[in-house]
Amino acid sequence: MQTARPMCAAVAGFSLLEVLVSIIVLTVGLLGASGMLLSAMRTTSESGNFSSAINLARELSEKARANKAISIKTTATDNAYLVDWKSGDAVPGTSTAGTTCISSDCTTAQLASWDVNNWVKRVDAALPGSRVKVCFDSDPWDASTSAYKWTCDPAGRNLVVKLSWTPRQTNSALSDENAATRPPRVVVQLVPGQSYAAYTPVGF
Repeated sequence: MQTARPMCAAVAGFSLLEVLVSIIVLTVGLLGASGMLLSAMRTTSESGNFSSAINLARELSEKARANKAISIKTTATDNAYLVDWKSGDAVPGTSTAGTTCISSDCTTAQLASWDVNNWVKRVDAALPGSRVKVCFDSDPWDASTSAYKWTCDPAGRNLVVKLSWTPRQTNSALSDENAATRPPRVVVQLVPGQSYAAYTPVGF
């Protein structure tokens, strides 16, 4: 008479397979959760960078409007607010030989130079791999590329600030290697600068 064969080995093997499948599923889930967490951290960081850029642009706008005698001038020789700078370059403007323009009197030209010097330092500290351009421009938007452009129109009637920085997202088009050509990410009008005496809007 044949005796029944024990099923212990088969049952043990099936349980081990279940454990392995469970580990694989758990690993995939953890990898997905890690990716979502990393993406959320990058998004939060970028949101903070955008907020910093907007606040810095608003700050420069207030300074330029308060010193309009200088900010409306169209040449960099006369207008210290006109800058083109990126991280690693020498900081434009001057500290006016130690004068703070807060506790001491400054001319309007000295104030503009001091404003820019201190403002660019804050941009460099707040925005990684940053670039700044302040210029007169008639149309900062480039319809052909659907992006803002660095080139400016000197005949433009508005003084604008253009800001860019290195994003946290790993995108080759926005990488450190392209910091000089990466399009502006924030463009804000600072102050109307050109004379409007002889200006007639299109269509009138």
